[in-house]
Amino acid sequence: MGEGPRLYFRTREVGVGGGVAYDDVVFGPVKVGRHYLITRHAAIDETSAPSTSIRGLVQGHGYDHLIWQKSTPAANTLYHDPDPIELFEGESLVARFTGATSADKLVLYLEGSWTESE
Repeated sequence: MGEGPRLYFRTREVGVGGGVAYDDVVFGPVKVGRHYLITRHAAIDETSAPSTSIRGLVQGHGYDHLIWQKSTPAANTLYHDPDPIELFEGESLVARFTGATSADKLVLYLEGSWTESE
């Protein structure tokens, strides 16, 4: 059983702030038999009022695995992690916005590639 061809993608996930402790914008979970290589990802709170923090997390194993964090981000500023991230079956990439206000537009941008087991 091998891997199929590498397929490339570019997408975004959008959420809306709920005025709660934190809001998650999620890519995933990865489907059975797939493997993702996220080569670029970035997050932004597209409003005039900044969030308290933005975190990049991998979920799927019973805990949140912290990849990166930006404390006191500026409003309407794109933050990215330059390192690639691999996602395996059942995992999700999450942008967690702490302190976003109600109705804030929260966005997670991603691009990379994926393969599927044959």
